[in-house]
Amino acid sequence: MPNSRSRPQRTITQPDRSICQGPVMPIGGAEEKDGHGEGESILNRFIALAGGNNAVIAIIPTASEDADEAGQRYVDAFGKLGAKEADWLRVSQREDANGDDAVRFIERATGIFITGGDQKTLVELLAGTRVMECIRECNAQGVVVAGTSAGASILPALMMSGGTGVGGNSNDAAARKGMVEFVAGFGLLQDIIVDQHFSERGRMGRLLTAFAASPGLLGIGLDEDTAVLIDREGTLEVLGSGMVTIVDGRDTISDYFERAPGEVLTITRSSLHILAPGRQFDLNIRQAILPVSSA
Repeated sequence: MPNSRSRPQRTITQPDRSICQGPVMPIGGAEEKDGHGEGESILNRFIALAGGNNAVIAIIPTASEDADEAGQRYVDAFGKLGAKEADWLRVSQREDANGDDAVRFIERATGIFITGGDQKTLVELLAGTRVMECIRECNAQGVVVAGTSAGASILPALMMSGGTGVGGNSNDAAARKGMVEFVAGFGLLQDIIVDQHFSERGRMGRLLTAFAASPGLLGIGLDEDTAVLIDREGTLEVLGSGMVTIVDGRDTISDYFERAPGEVLTITRSSLHILAPGRQFDLNIRQAILPVSSA
């Protein structure tokens, strides 16, 4: 059939790994918000997964410099897209994210959306809190969790942040030791690192640096107005209008631990995958799922 797809077979060298979470949707930032952009709207798919006209959306604008403005912007966007209800979480200190009111707010949601902004603020105010644990529990039960820009980066167990500065600017730069460092994320995705605004800000160097420092990671670079939807079975689907870059570090060899901070790295035996909207990728065996041509 024209729309059928061929799922790659495992080989003896590929470990058997299962994905154990609900739907997760990292977005590269600057997503179309009115549902009239090129191709299927990312936010329309999010609303559909959250229940369509019955969707109750919990927005987390904690990373934004102006949480009130960011929260209300997405309340309005999700309302126009047909959600039954949307509201945003008020968190100005860690105590708020450990309170009963915040936990109840997350528990009643059918979809959870984390906005962009300052990644450090997300870590400082939410990482390790009851709100974070509640997000993980809800997602494991099937609630879709999406994040855009900084909100996308914090979804995996590890999140990239700016390094010491010794490695230089992490945008549009060669892969250098010290360019980035890792901090704890929310842990919804394992063995994956996510970067955003990828092509627009020339971030290949820092993605390569990240998995050179942690061999075995799968690096996902998301262009703006582009997302990946990762389901419970470990199938990744590309949404939006841009490109997704996937770098597999399972077989990678680098000289990361031999170099001094700031020095350019040598990185070999990496697998590079470029996926257009509508394409799929099997995260369990780290191979693209290609269409089967009709006879």
